[in-house]
Order: sequence, then C-alpha cells, then structure tokens
Amino acid sequence: MRQIGVESINMNNRTTIVKMGFKLSACYVILFTTFLLISFHTFAQDSIVVKGTFVGNTKYAKVLMKKFEVGNFPVGGATIKNDSFKLVLPPQISAGVYRFQYAVGEGEKYLDIIINGTEKQIAFTMEANEEMALPKFTASVENQQWYAYQKQNSLQMERIALLNQFINAYPNAQAEVVKVAVKEWEMEKALYLQNFEQFKTKMQGTWANEMVANRPYYFSNPTEDFRIQDFNKREHFWDNFDANNPKLLNSPLYTEHILNYLRYWMNPNMNFSAEEKTNGFKRAVDVIIRKFTGNEETHTFAYKYLSLGFKEIGEEEVLQYLDENYKNLAEQCFDAFEKTEFEKRMVGYAALKQGNKAPDFKLNVVHTKLKAKSLYQLKSEKTILVFWSSTCPHCMEEMPKLNNWAAEHKQLKIIAISLDTDSALHIETIKKLPNIIHTCDYKAWNTEAATKYYIAATPTFIVLDQDKKIIGKYSSLEQVVK
Repeated sequence: MRQIGVESINMNNRTTIVKMGFKLSACYVILFTTFLLISFHTFAQDSIVVKGTFVGNTKYAKVLMKKFEVGNFPVGGATIKNDSFKLVLPPQISAGVYRFQYAVGEGEKYLDIIINGTEKQIAFTMEANEEMALPKFTASVENQQWYAYQKQNSLQMERIALLNQFINAYPNAQAEVVKVAVKEWEMEKALYLQNFEQFKTKMQGTWANEMVANRPYYFSNPTEDFRIQDFNKREHFWDNFDANNPKLLNSPLYTEHILNYLRYWMNPNMNFSAEEKTNGFKRAVDVIIRKFTGNEETHTFAYKYLSLGFKEIGEEEVLQYLDENYKNLAEQCFDAFEKTEFEKRMVGYAALKQGNKAPDFKLNVVHTKLKAKSLYQLKSEKTILVFWSSTCPHCMEEMPKLNNWAAEHKQLKIIAISLDTDSALHIETIKKLPNIIHTCDYKAWNTEAATKYYIAATPTFIVLDQDKKIIGKYSSLEQVVK
C-alpha cells in the first residue's frame, strides 16, 4: 500500500476504509467499505433498543455504532459489560443499515444491522471468538431473515466455488467425473437462483431485499479457463444492478460493487503488469461513470468516490485521468475545500507535464559526498527522483530493488528525496541503500522538493533527461525501467 501525504489524510478527518482501499471525504466514505442504507423517514417517538451478547468474549470492552453518510463516524456507543451491551437509540434516527464495531482498536470486527424503524427491539447473540461467526437474532424478524439468507448463500457459494475449482483444474475435461461435477454445479446454480428469487419475493419492500436484490451473481461456464471466467464476470458485472437509485447512495451496495469491479485489475492470478493495471483502472473509470449517469446524485457520487479513492491509494496517474477527463463533473460535486485541492492538482499536472523543465531544488545530502548543491548542478544522461519514506511499507519494497538497479546503472543519477521526520530511522535505513544519492531536510511533506513537485503519495518516481526535462512520472520502479 502506498503511503499518502499527511496533508491529504488529515484534510477532512477521514477514517480509513479501502485499503485499494478507499477513503472518502466529508461527503462519502473510500478506499477503498460500507455505507448506511438511510431512508427519508424517521421513527416514531418510541426509542429503539439494540442489545447484543458476545458469547465467549474475554477482551471486547465497548461497541461503536457507526454510519457512513459523512465518514466513518460513531453515532452511538455502549460499554460491553459481562459480555453484553445495550444501546438506546434516539427516536429521530433514520432507518437503514448500521455498522456495529465491537473490536474497537483491535482491527476491524463488526456486524451490520438493519434498523427499519418498525422493530423497536433488536437483540442478538454472537460467538465472539469464531472467525466466520454470524449473529443469531432473538429479536428482529428482518435481521433474522437477512442473516439466515446470508448463511445459506455463503454455504451455497462455497459448494459452487469448490465444484468450479475441481472442474477447471481436472486434466481431462471429458472424464466422467468431470461430467458428474458439471451436473452438480448446474444443480447448485439452479438452487442458488431459486433461493435468490424466493427471498426477493418474500422480503419485497424491505431493506433486506435491497441488500440482496442488488447483489446479483453471474455464473461463468466452469469448464472455461479461470481467466476467461474472470473476464466474463467483468463483462457482465453490471447486469441487473440498479446504479441510478439515489436511495441506495447510503448503502454498502454502490461502494462494494465499485470496489469489487476494480479488484479485477488487482487479481494476482491475472499477472497484470503495473501498466496494465493502471490502464485497466482507467477503462473501469469510464465504465463506472457511464453506468451511474442516469441520476445526477449517483453520477456525482461515482466521480467523487473514485476521485478520492484513487487519491488515497496513490494511483496518481488514474486520478489525473479522472480529473482531466471529467473536469466538469468535478467542479459540480466538490465543496469549496475539495475544489481548492482539485485546482492544486490541476496546477501540478500542468507543471509536471512531459517535456517541461523540472523545478530546481536544494540537495540536503545525507551521508554522501556530493559537490552539487542543487538538482541543476548534477550532470547526468538521466536523473531519477524518487520521493519516499522509511515508514512507507511500499517504499521499503521498492527501494532495495531501486538500489540494486542503481548498481547496474551507475551512469544515471538517482536521488532519493526522503519525507522522513525521524533522522535516526532515516539514516539507519539508507545504510542499506548505498547506491543512491540521499537527501532529506526532515520536514516531511513540507520539504522543498515535495512542494515543488506536488507530491501526494509515496513512492513517486520522476524521470528527467540530461537537460532536466520531465520524461515521466511513475508509481513503481517497474514503470521506470520499462
């Protein structure tokens, strides 16, 4: 995961969700992954009580009730005492799907609960220490039905996936055992679709129905290569999906569907290069924006979600593509602060355009004998600038590879501009990277070079020719050396 500038993370007090992963600003949740399903109706004056018991719990101290309309913000909370909690909700709370996080500060452990406004008592028990445990509702018919379907659906999909895997991997496609497996797969598929339709009919008009009906599943031919299956699923990904219902903007549906669509280009089994992944994201952007054009609210949501999401995961090339190709849409949906950030990005794109003269900056060289005091005093066939940090996990994957590559290309000048603040950590880290020129003023994202080059994520690679003209801007060494 690329490290994102502190400025971009803190600007709206957003909470991490996509790890892409998308984060969203003050209007929506990214990266990245659940929204509320909010109606326009409020409850009667009777309070709504939510009770929960975590069986076998030995460590959970509190539960937070969260909504994601404006970010991952708590709207209620309760202490877990004797493995149980009770939360009394205000009468004006809106109906929808809320997230109850019970492993506060211990990683994401949560369950989603439908609060429909008609059920005043919602109660459940749950095995706290089971990895795949589902809650058992003792009060709330709608949640009972919803989770019963999810359990049934999960078991069905597991059987279908195992059959698919067996059929796809068996060396002889004409073998009798494969034919039997295909028949079983067809039976499971038919049963899945039957249960799917029955649930929609039974739960028509409920939030549970919305959550199920808008998660259609496309069945690829199990005898085809898995790559072809993945391709076909992508081509049919938006079939029978309502992308233009503003009511669903506050549900997990749009967020999850977009993220799952984008995950195709992050599938390790597909062996996409960095360039292929980036180009795939660009094509996906066009598809998603087009699918959401039927309604103004959903249209602006799609742009904003993608924009803020790609920014947070450091896919700057995709973000630039989105900004430049959907500029009019951006100007419509951003608030004043976001418009200022957008305008800064547009200035940065123009300043770092291929062929432009690169901005000069001082070289605060660390542990390296170098006479040059600025970028323009360096003479080289090519110069590679890499903005990084010792605390950035993705950087620490890329920098050793860059160091090894530098040893084989000594005719080039490779300058590592660190955005570290901890000098001891930085110096200790660069001892293992002796083939690179290291510079750092320990001002983090406020360092001169980072400001002049509009750096928003690490690592960022910028390649210059002998005249210090910009050749390209990249997010990985793979893109640089290609």
